[in-house]
Amino acid sequence: MQAEHNSNEQLDACNVIEFLKGNPDFFNHHSDVLSNLQIPHDTGGAVSLIEKQVSVFRRKCSALEDKLGELISVARENEQLHKRLHHLIQEIITASTIDDVIELTKQTLIENFKADDVQFLMIDSKAGNKHSQQPDLFVPYDDPGLNLFEENFNQRTTSCAVPTPEQRHFLFNDNTSIGSIAVIPLQYSRDIGLVVLSSTDARRFGSNKGVMFLNELGEVLSRRVATLL
Repeated sequence: MQAEHNSNEQLDACNVIEFLKGNPDFFNHHSDVLSNLQIPHDTGGAVSLIEKQVSVFRRKCSALEDKLGELISVARENEQLHKRLHHLIQEIITASTIDDVIELTKQTLIENFKADDVQFLMIDSKAGNKHSQQPDLFVPYDDPGLNLFEENFNQRTTSCAVPTPEQRHFLFNDNTSIGSIAVIPLQYSRDIGLVVLSSTDARRFGSNKGVMFLNELGEVLSRRVATLL
């Protein structure tokens, strides 16, 4: 069996040799194959410059392939996320009450943005005129805690960060398990409120990653909530 195996290897090698002799420009048309070949360069005991360059080239190719794989994976995740948010936006547009909007939004953000919790804070500009069954949903328009998010309202964009002690006190009653938050401002002709995603993981919302989707959602929420208040 060993002899037969060696014979097959020699036969295959002979076929390859004959093929390459008959097609001397093969590697000109298939240069990608070269990066996977092991071709030693005889320089005695030293490593030649050519071998070193080929080694570096292979490492760079491998790193680029890994990076490309990561980018493709992120693109696929973003595509799926965009589809889910598009579905959520359709549901928000047809929701009949602010409580329905809040519940739909919470479910989607927890499932797709890996938030541990999502809370809405609506700014009550009309004392005594509530449109929700949730007693803690509204805060007075002059509540000093809202000043902690002045930058969000001024820049009209989502921010992701580790909460300050003051924000932790205002939003979570000093709950020290909150590691990071994403804050979406709701604005439509006026400051309407905030949507706050929270996580016990300090890295989850530790940077402004993914805010494009949250900003898009915030714009739709702002318009819909404004019609329901």
